[in-house]
Amino acid sequence: MKKRLRTRNEVIALIASLVVLLALLVMASLSMNQRVTSLQTSIMNLNEKKSKYDVILKEIKQLEQDKQKLTAKIDVIKQLKATSQITVHLLDEIANVTPQGSIWLQSLKQSGNTVALTGIALDNTRLADYMDRLTASPYFSSVTLGKSSLTTIAGQDLKSFTLSLGIKKPESDKAQADQDKVK
Repeated sequence: MKKRLRTRNEVIALIASLVVLLALLVMASLSMNQRVTSLQTSIMNLNEKKSKYDVILKEIKQLEQDKQKLTAKIDVIKQLKATSQITVHLLDEIANVTPQGSIWLQSLKQSGNTVALTGIALDNTRLADYMDRLTASPYFSSVTLGKSSLTTIAGQDLKSFTLSLGIKKPESDKAQADQDKVK
C-alpha cells in the first residue's frame, strides 16, 4: 500500500511537474510572442520614419542636382561673358590693325583660342607687315601663315592668304577679370 501510495505520489509529482513545466513553456511562449509583436510594431514605426526621411533625402538629392545644373549654367554664362568681351576686343583690334587699301579680309572665324582669317593682300611685303602688326597686338599670342597663293582679281595679281591667330588675354583684361571674380 505504501508502495502504491509512493508510486501514486510520484506520478502526481511528475504530472504536477509536467503541468508546471507546461505552464512555464506557455508563459514563455506568450512572452516571446508579445516581444515579437512589440518588435514588429517597432520595426513598422521605424520603417514609416525611414520612408518619411527617404522623401526628404530624395528632395535633397534633387536640390543638389539642381544646384549643380545652376552652377554649370552660371559657369557657362561667366565664360560667355568673358569670351564675348574678348571677341569684341579681337574684332576691334583686327579692324584697327588691318590697313585700308592694301589688305582685304574675306572671312574671320573664332574657334576656341584661335582666330582664322582669310583675305587678300596687294603683295607679300604688305602681308608680312600685316602679320607683324598682328603679332605686336596684346590680344594675339601668335600669327601663323596657313597658305598663301597668287590670285588674279580684276586683272591684278594679288596674294590670297589664310592666317591662324592665337588668342591671349592682355594683362589689363586679366586684372579686370580678377576684380570681377572678387565682386
